Amino acid sequence: MPRITVNGIDHNYRLEGPEGAPVLTLAHAQGFTLESWAAQIAHFSDRCRVFAPDLRGHGGTAVAGTPYRIEDLALDIVALLDALRIERMHYAGASLGGMAGFALALDHAERLRSVSFVTTQGILPQASIDGQRAATEVMRREGIEARVDAVLERYLRKGYREDRPDSYAELRRQFTTNPLEGYAEAGAAIFAMDFDPRIGAIDLPAMVIAGEHDIATTPERMTLYRDGIPGAKMDVVPNVGHMPYVEEAEAFNRILAEFLDSLPRD
Repeated sequence: MPRITVNGIDHNYRLEGPEGAPVLTLAHAQGFTLESWAAQIAHFSDRCRVFAPDLRGHGGTAVAGTPYRIEDLALDIVALLDALRIERMHYAGASLGGMAGFALALDHAERLRSVSFVTTQGILPQASIDGQRAATEVMRREGIEARVDAVLERYLRKGYREDRPDSYAELRRQFTTNPLEGYAEAGAAIFAMDFDPRIGAIDLPAMVIAGEHDIATTPERMTLYRDGIPGAKMDVVPNVGHMPYVEEAEAFNRILAEFLDSLPRD
């Protein structure tokens, strides 16, 4: 895959689809990689120029090595757009990627045509922070294998491991081959963020996509963004947890495509 160094960090990414088509950026969840968007890259690359980066410390992108903020992930994406000579994009971010979406929508709106927030939130509840800190400490002591299945069982719908063993194995591979420090650095950035008081200032076409059975970011939690972002739309993907774009890719793709198709072309 191609690589670009921006902001002092070597970034891995995929860029597929016809030149001149609208750009759709896909940003992944904490602990996973751009390959978690494989179904969307395949589906949308016939109609969009699909840009999927590995975020700092994930996949083929280097660990930052120093503390950073979610806003720095947004700056990385803007710098990558500059390097690739991409002026504006549609943006869809899941979990960690969606958190970067808040920073992009608030601080770099001129680079966005639209923003889609997928199973994400602008501030993490203290109970979630405490739980992730404890899990990270276990992984530091015992290795990533000690917690990977617990993380996936929390993120995926009940029975997914048995129903889709190949998909489960791929997600497990992504999580266990990512460097723990990359996961921990992202966690520290998540713990420090607070975008919720500013969501009313987002002035872009916005889509909120929740998972019906998501316990990490419930549909009820995500109604805050539907109601708080002017003009935002919301849909809930049935029979999924925190990763609807993997668990029910066809249903997710339909929702995202219908949103993109509803927007004016320029």
